[in-house]
Amino acid sequence: MTTDAAMRVAELGERTLVMHGPGAAGAARRMLPRLPDACFVPASPDALRGAVEHGLAQIVLIAGVGEQAGIAGGPAVLAEITADMDGGPALTAQVAAAETPERAYELWEAAGRLGPCGRELCRRTAAELERRAARPDGGALAAQVVLVDGGGERMVGMFGRMAR
Repeated sequence: MTTDAAMRVAELGERTLVMHGPGAAGAARRMLPRLPDACFVPASPDALRGAVEHGLAQIVLIAGVGEQAGIAGGPAVLAEITADMDGGPALTAQVAAAETPERAYELWEAAGRLGPCGRELCRRTAAELERRAARPDGGALAAQVVLVDGGGERMVGMFGRMAR
């Protein structure tokens, strides 16, 4: 999606751009039903750049584990999160060896660590989005991130700041 989407959002007088991962568009709209359709776009660097360029105050990302891992630092970040959230050495090793982020998610869920690990992934993703959206004047967008399950239907974790 180009920066045109953010321009349309700004023209509507809205302050929030909602980016969603593949399969999460429906969940995004259900979570934020009061926002106009123009506020919802597929997640992309162009959409984020447009939000900055058009002075939006807030971005919301609703996405699965794969999209978030890609933003937060790649597949290795999932093993780091597992260790940091007291997943223990065995689970951390399993997550590190997981062939996909979705497999890491399954391991977290089976071990009862999906809640804390999912929230930490959202925190790291929000921090990276805010870093990427830093403005030359020192300002930045507030980022909220929601982790959804593999079907894009159920919210699993959330983290973020509200726009001021």
